[in-house]
Amino acid sequence: LDAGIRFVDSIGMDATVGSDDEIHDRFAQSVAHTRSLDADYALGASIMGQVQWSPREDAAEIEVEAMRRLGVTNQAHFLESPEAVPLQQSKFAMYRDAGALGPEMMFGHFIQTTPEIIAETAAGGASMSWQPASNGRLASGVALVPEMLEMGMKVGMGLDDQACTDVSDPWQNMRMGMAMQRARTKDPRSMMPETLLRLHTLGGAEIMGVADRVGSLEVGKFADFVVVDPRRPDVGPLWHPVRSYVLSMSLRNLTRVYVGGRLVSQHGLSTNPLSAEASVRVHAQLPKIAARLGHPH
Repeated sequence: LDAGIRFVDSIGMDATVGSDDEIHDRFAQSVAHTRSLDADYALGASIMGQVQWSPREDAAEIEVEAMRRLGVTNQAHFLESPEAVPLQQSKFAMYRDAGALGPEMMFGHFIQTTPEIIAETAAGGASMSWQPASNGRLASGVALVPEMLEMGMKVGMGLDDQACTDVSDPWQNMRMGMAMQRARTKDPRSMMPETLLRLHTLGGAEIMGVADRVGSLEVGKFADFVVVDPRRPDVGPLWHPVRSYVLSMSLRNLTRVYVGGRLVSQHGLSTNPLSAEASVRVHAQLPKIAARLGHPH
């Protein structure tokens, strides 16, 4: 909230602690807190689905009940790691049988799939969040995104988090995604720049259920946008504005960021009065935390 970032709050729902009533009550309190925040920034609440790791065979039923009780979506980390793939895939049936495969269900990463899993997900109306920079960084694999799009599945792109992506750079993320898919399919048309730009903007808003407010510049939506200068550094002639934006821009070309029409960053520096203090505290505190946990700098 201090940073002025809009978000959908994905809340962990631990189904292993307490009775079912206690689990639901605890989660409901977290959702109520999120909904009490400024609705211009806290755009919604969601479950951070944990069926992937839960020892409970009815974990999906618990999550689906919470989705229906509270009217929240579900952002489940699912089929990401290349380890124990058959076990991971077997858990897909838990979500399917619980009735989770609808527009409110979003699978994050969704790499270790099968044609049958993709087909069932697409038919049910669920979506996926593609994190190519993270997937490459962690050696997780390559999601079959062109195939998912061909089947009509909604797809959005994200950066995972800074521990997995290092630099919050959407241009790097788009280019890594394009390179992965084209190398995999050996077809340059399998992932075009226009598709990538849509997936990283409106696509992301669609899968989170907030496309009525963000994701594109339209009357009635928040005026959230960035400004780039293709001459600083000079990336050459703009043969095609969208393709040049995706293929040639970087954080070096980013000159301004606007949230709600208000300038929040200029030439890489936040305009927030707390930003200088935040930077000092990050550099002072994180090494101390790492040392306390026994990690070298």
